[in-house]
Amino acid sequence: MKKTNTDKTPYLILLIFTIFIIGIIYLVLPSPAFPDLSNSAQSDEPGDTWQNPDQKGFFTNMERNRVLTDIQSKFVIKFGGVTLPSFRLNYRPEEAYEMVRDQLQSYYLEEIIYPFRESIFVNGWEPTKSPKTSGLPAMSRPDISLHGVTYNAKITLRPVGSAVWARLLIWTLIFPSSYFVYLSLKKSMSSLA
Repeated sequence: MKKTNTDKTPYLILLIFTIFIIGIIYLVLPSPAFPDLSNSAQSDEPGDTWQNPDQKGFFTNMERNRVLTDIQSKFVIKFGGVTLPSFRLNYRPEEAYEMVRDQLQSYYLEEIIYPFRESIFVNGWEPTKSPKTSGLPAMSRPDISLHGVTYNAKITLRPVGSAVWARLLIWTLIFPSSYFVYLSLKKSMSSLA
């Protein structure tokens, strides 16, 4: 007896329903805490405190890779003792004005992201490595210091979150939208044949 596509339909519906439920569980898990940077001094400058209360600034001597690894290891979502993977997106430093805040110096800008949920922007300013200032004489190069202590870098963190209801709404709308796209594609392909 020949199997038809309708024989596969219950399995396909079960698979889609399972993906939908797993997605809902992922979207309602508690948000990660806003991390602090290890081995650093927290900024008390107005731009990092009362002017932008959703952001934190840190002065550190750590290199870019160590900074990002440290923040990524702390900005985690766990489910049943398992740490869910996050992703890193790299942006041009010029985009720090839009993504983090206006008039922010930047050598690198990366985003640690949990898709459909939240992310945290990590902006690093290292004047000794920045193409704008690295060629300047040491006396002309901007100094990064806090309370008289000089550091190699200033790191600014900005979290970007979303409401649980918005996550669930978007997740739920993806499924009927995908179905309609599939039907449209199927119709287009059949008209070509």
